[in-house]
Amino acid sequence: MERFGTVHPGPVRASVCRRVPHALALGLGMGAAACGGAGRTGGAPGDSVYIGVATSPTSRTGPSVRGVQLAIERLNAGRPAGQPPFALRMAPAEQPSQVAVAAFFRDDPAVIGVVGHEKSGETLEAAPVYSDFEGNGRRALVAITPTATNPGLTRVSPWIFRVCPTDIDRAGAIAQFLADSATDRRVALLYRNDLMGRGFRGALGARVRAAGGTVVENDPYIVGMTEYGAYAARIRQRGAPTVVMAGAAGESPEIVRALREAGVQARLIVHDDASYLARDPVVGPALRGVRYLTFYVPNEQGAGEEAWFVRTFRQRFGAPPDGRDAFSFEAATLIGSAVRAVGADRKKVRDWIALVGNGNPPMPGITGEIRFSDDRTAMGKRVWIREVNQ
Repeated sequence: MERFGTVHPGPVRASVCRRVPHALALGLGMGAAACGGAGRTGGAPGDSVYIGVATSPTSRTGPSVRGVQLAIERLNAGRPAGQPPFALRMAPAEQPSQVAVAAFFRDDPAVIGVVGHEKSGETLEAAPVYSDFEGNGRRALVAITPTATNPGLTRVSPWIFRVCPTDIDRAGAIAQFLADSATDRRVALLYRNDLMGRGFRGALGARVRAAGGTVVENDPYIVGMTEYGAYAARIRQRGAPTVVMAGAAGESPEIVRALREAGVQARLIVHDDASYLARDPVVGPALRGVRYLTFYVPNEQGAGEEAWFVRTFRQRFGAPPDGRDAFSFEAATLIGSAVRAVGADRKKVRDWIALVGNGNPPMPGITGEIRFSDDRTAMGKRVWIREVNQ
């Protein structure tokens, strides 16, 4: 089983509301009627409006096709008479890169928005394509990532949004956890040597220092190449009471094994969501006592939309949703709600989404209210710290 640890709410910015001509609703059967027909980048009246998903159907860590599917079904169930239906579109599997995937969606006039990409680096690479720099913005297309956490990625393009928390939120949760439960706040960090890991390194150092602690070890690793045992021996000599592992959760069992074999007795925290590993009958017991961060804890109690989402997802797919499913559902719902409000025009859709909770009222969501900052990052998102306890 898993048990709860610390809850860290991110900063919440008060919205400045002003009068708008359409209801700001989640789009789950409550979407406002569009204020016009298809725009210059949308389909003809009556044609499907497509929401792209920048992932493969079998991806574990990227945007969830299943979450987008449920959002589209929900949007279509409340479709006003005469409005075009929504449909899901994925790039062909043979695309050579995420840049090519972005170009595929950008060049398809029936695609009105994209859920994705999976990782921060991929999102940064694709951002110029979504901005359509080469075409002076004529084909620009909004992309909402449900999983990329680097704080700076939404600042590179006005067409990139994020609905999940950032690495700053993750680092803040760990710092708050240390402030609440540790007198010795020295931390050793093992981080994947990529854009995500390096970004988290900077965020963690700043937040731990603000909480009265210090990061005494910063060790980068490359998956498949680094000998974790050497790092583990050095961390043991340092004696830091907390070790943070910043990388994909799937990498953590090997790192945890190396730390324990080296005799490290520290508190171990995985910065990625390891809930699927915690449930694994083989890997789960090996991670007993390890804490991990997650952005979403499904709750199917009650009569609200979150409970509806969890119950419907479980009935449809035979398992509870995870954070990828919930945030992908929200990203697709944002795109669909914008189309309902302003029509299938890419520029108007982008502008409508940018004002959610940032000039216009926030939107209710599965993971809490959605409100965007000026740099198009969702604010006030919670981070949970849980413990593998099998």
